[in-house]
Amino acid sequence: MQEQLTNGSRLEDPAVGPSVEDRPSTLPLMGAIDEVRQEVRAQAAGMRRTQQGFAFFAALALVLALVNLVVIAAKLDGGSKTVTRTVAAASATKVAAAAPAAAAPALAHDVSVGLGEFFVKPSVAQAAAGKVTFAVHNGGTTTHEFVVVRTDKPAGSLLKGARADESGNVGETGDLEVGQSKTLTLNLKPGHYALICNLPGHYAAGQHVDFTVR
Repeated sequence: MQEQLTNGSRLEDPAVGPSVEDRPSTLPLMGAIDEVRQEVRAQAAGMRRTQQGFAFFAALALVLALVNLVVIAAKLDGGSKTVTRTVAAASATKVAAAAPAAAAPALAHDVSVGLGEFFVKPSVAQAAAGKVTFAVHNGGTTTHEFVVVRTDKPAGSLLKGARADESGNVGETGDLEVGQSKTLTLNLKPGHYALICNLPGHYAAGQHVDFTVR
């Protein structure tokens, strides 16, 4: 209860407390609190965005680092393969250089020759200089002969009239009947020779071949 004082003021009752008009207003305080809350929320959202950005760039940096590692590894692997191939090639070259050169096959002194329509077929195209033995066989159906001519001209360029020019003749078998064989041994110098059959029409029909003595 309040008691009236003589000067018109009221005496507050301690049990009741201040009157409503004497209490301070709480509305400005609540507005300030709301503003603080909104600011905190905004800052938290900004921090989350910043963290997300950092996470994205960290992941991107990790991917780029992995790509660089793969590229470097590939280059190192390629370099090692190149070195390996180079070393292998060098080793093969050294082995080839160290290996003795294969000896050339010895030239023959014995030559088998087949005659037919219309060809001359020696078993080899060249022989060793010195004593050369031709084992000639007529396997054709008509008579043939075997003539050895030393010449610088190709074997097919000796035609003179109807027969071959036998200048340079170093030996011959004479006529060989069908199925007949004969050996002819000659001492031949290095050079070019023509092996021919010079019976009428046989040389012109192609019965000739080049032969070399070394």
